[in-house]
Amino acid sequence: MSNKELFEDYSHSRDVRIRNRLVENYLYMVDILIKKYMNKGVDYDDLYQIGAMALVLAVERFDPQKGFEFTSFATPTIIGEIKRYFRDKGWAVKVPRKWKEISSKLPSAKETLGQTLGRTPMIADIAEYLGYSEEDILEAMESGQAYGTYSLQQTFEEGGNEGETSMFEHFASREEVGYRNFENAELVKNVLRKLSEQEKKVFQLRFFDSKTQQEIADEMGVSQMTISRLEKRLKDRFREEYYR
Repeated sequence: MSNKELFEDYSHSRDVRIRNRLVENYLYMVDILIKKYMNKGVDYDDLYQIGAMALVLAVERFDPQKGFEFTSFATPTIIGEIKRYFRDKGWAVKVPRKWKEISSKLPSAKETLGQTLGRTPMIADIAEYLGYSEEDILEAMESGQAYGTYSLQQTFEEGGNEGETSMFEHFASREEVGYRNFENAELVKNVLRKLSEQEKKVFQLRFFDSKTQQEIADEMGVSQMTISRLEKRLKDRFREEYYR
């Protein structure tokens, strides 16, 4: 029986044996995806377990009727859980004190600069605001990926001892990132197909490169008011697409 047929069966029967078979068929994904997170002070076995549990939840939540490939759906789900695993649990890797101090200042600096500048602050903005070099800021951001671990002794087994499902509950309460990422990507693609070349350029410069309206106007040789109107039109297009 193919994986597609197994997913169809599982969507109707919710048979744990079919789920486990699907998980086994896709465990190779976990091994591939955790490789880039090795050598960050966390054991391979711990990373493999966190990835495997995320895979179980991806199988649980996957809807074959939506027309997505499971591998494309599960990848952001697994990576998202691995990143959250590092982010949630404090410093575990030996990180220079300087980078820790800078990293602790970044959230408030970004918030303050965002309000002051009216846009997402660039690395240069943050460096100038905090009084560090751009290299220092980049090092602190990279070091901020190195976080600690927590126990992975809990199990998904049904009917176990008290507390055995706590890790499952820890994951199950979270919003599924796989479908959200797909839906956002589809929305952007649908809108981009309808934009003019000028609108696409403004979209890129404003929302990806975080340039101000005046900077874009100067680059494109038009007035700031023209860019303001184009930006409003873009937002209206996305709003219309979102509520369709």
